[in-house]
Amino acid sequence: MDTVVTICALVAAIIIKGLLFLFYTKQAEKKGPKKKQIYEIVQKGRQTGAKRVLVTGGCGFLGSCIVRQLEERLGPKVDIVVLDTAVHTKFGPMLPDVTFISGDICTYTHVQMATAGVECVVHTAGLVGDCRTTESAFTAVNEQGTRNVVEACLERDVRVLVYTSSVSVLFSASAAKNSGGGGLLEPALETAKPLSAEDLNGGYARSKAAAERLVLAANSHVLHTIALRPGGVYGHNDPNLMTYIMAGRDFSGPGDVRVPFVWVEDAARGHVDAVEQLLFPRPDAPRIHGRAYHLCHDPVRDPFTYQEMLGGSPTAQSAFGPRHASVKAKEAAAGVQDPPPAGLNAYGRRLNKKLSYKLVRVLALVNYWVAQRLGIVLIDPAFTPQNMHYAANHCPCDVTDARELLGWEPTPWRVVAKKLGEEWAADKGKVKAA
Repeated sequence: MDTVVTICALVAAIIIKGLLFLFYTKQAEKKGPKKKQIYEIVQKGRQTGAKRVLVTGGCGFLGSCIVRQLEERLGPKVDIVVLDTAVHTKFGPMLPDVTFISGDICTYTHVQMATAGVECVVHTAGLVGDCRTTESAFTAVNEQGTRNVVEACLERDVRVLVYTSSVSVLFSASAAKNSGGGGLLEPALETAKPLSAEDLNGGYARSKAAAERLVLAANSHVLHTIALRPGGVYGHNDPNLMTYIMAGRDFSGPGDVRVPFVWVEDAARGHVDAVEQLLFPRPDAPRIHGRAYHLCHDPVRDPFTYQEMLGGSPTAQSAFGPRHASVKAKEAAAGVQDPPPAGLNAYGRRLNKKLSYKLVRVLALVNYWVAQRLGIVLIDPAFTPQNMHYAANHCPCDVTDARELLGWEPTPWRVVAKKLGEEWAADKGKVKAA
């Protein structure tokens, strides 16, 4: 018995020492000097003297799609420049006609140099973060980084600034319920202002709201600014959400809530729509700058639930109304089966199961607490109480103004789901063939 107690005490002592070591190592990393990002032109692209467009974060999941669509639609009418902390090809190739610069929006001189001769900035660089990300890190990148962009635009006489905000700036933590099912029951209007810091859901939302205020406050006759608020961005090559869904992972939450999502191709198209209208305005075009627009699936014309989005079984739509005739027509043209065949979800894969939300929320709290203090991820980096809050509560967002003023139209969700399911199957087939 004494031997067992001794062994247990030794094991406990080793675990405590290990945790203390990790804690102090983490503290030392925070206090230690950080390596400065070097400003470097990695690739020189087309330089024709056309209108120069800078895309910050242009190598990211959304940013790379914006760059590709800018090149496809505007082509020789613009010279495109990308500024990113890490120039890579994870989400697509480095287009030969595009200039790629390695630099950091948190360093003002980098932004200042990158904006030389630029007429339009698409500021999509930002920190989404995970359970380890601190409030100060969100503030440094999303708020101060945006401040640097705005100041550089004013100094360099940039004409247009298109900012990638987030619908999280309208998600009310006080209206949401810890048990789920709370939040906004009616779609949030695009004219709604970002909520106060006290009512927002975590450091990411607070930093994005502060950044959006900075951008729209800078709107004037010399600098036209616009804020685009995407929902949760997903799509092919999505390193997080779609990987989980297609792999058949279980999901959490009540399931029968409307959570705003947007296909990455649609989100990118909304940015390009804004750039085109502001850089090449039509004589009869309405004023679109100085305000925000939502980029997400239409919760009125094309309702679906979080459970369906995460690969679960179809849910009753009566509470949210029928789908619009135009949406149904597009689904029929794409060959969408409604409802899906028995046992399959909208992606054409086996139904994903739903976990107990109460249990998952407790685990997320523990995961977040340990990660914030020790830098250790117990379960999954995306497993945070903030993300659980988003997943369990309503936050439908109206897209009427984006449709009428930007001319933007989201692709019906079931059409996208079918396409993504087919792309996933094709990719798996290529791997097996290899």
